[in-house]
Amino acid sequence: MGCISGILNILIYIINVVFLVVGILLIVLGSIMLSNFNRLTELEQLSSANTIPVCVTVLGVLIFIVSFFGCCGIWRQSACLTSTYATLMFLLFVLQLVLTCWIAVNGQQFLQDMSKLVTTIWNENNAANGYPMGALELTFDCCGNQGFEDYNGNVPGTCCGYSNRQQTCPASIYETRQGCNQKFYDFWSNNNDIVLWSGLGICIYELIVFVVAGMLANCMRKANAGRQVYG
Repeated sequence: MGCISGILNILIYIINVVFLVVGILLIVLGSIMLSNFNRLTELEQLSSANTIPVCVTVLGVLIFIVSFFGCCGIWRQSACLTSTYATLMFLLFVLQLVLTCWIAVNGQQFLQDMSKLVTTIWNENNAANGYPMGALELTFDCCGNQGFEDYNGNVPGTCCGYSNRQQTCPASIYETRQGCNQKFYDFWSNNNDIVLWSGLGICIYELIVFVVAGMLANCMRKANAGRQVYG
């Protein structure tokens, strides 16, 4: 193959290595976000909170698989595999763009829903429901809905990080902790921004990869055709 094809090969290799890293990072980010809810799995109300981290994790897995597939296509110098890789990359670009737009459009509504969710959990924080607020307090190092004052002096041990809510909780600890409503809201707000801007950057990156991979596949076809003519 010619000089242009060789340059495209090197470029695609570099891009795929970067994409493999991006895929791994997205998997790690989604896993970290999901891990924050390990203690909350028994709360059916929190199932919707897992939507974004699950999507991020799945997207990371898809990016990793497609990038690995692209590396194999280029290694074998297969026009068919490289064309398939370009097609998959375009589909990945479309899926990522849809997800990013969804996060941008519904981000604020999602945050409001999460805030209402914590208030709902606080209103149902009683023995009959197993004191679900304790799970949030242990996970996010927070206390009460808006703050420790919500407990009117009967602050549980979970506000100090103790799994036993009957354990004495020193004021020096719980007085420094934010309310779970704000902590939960901030957690999602910060992660939404990371996911949104990362998503936009990856969308542009994927579009460039699609174009370059298409050009490389075309070069491979011409090279293969030339070998057949001279063969």
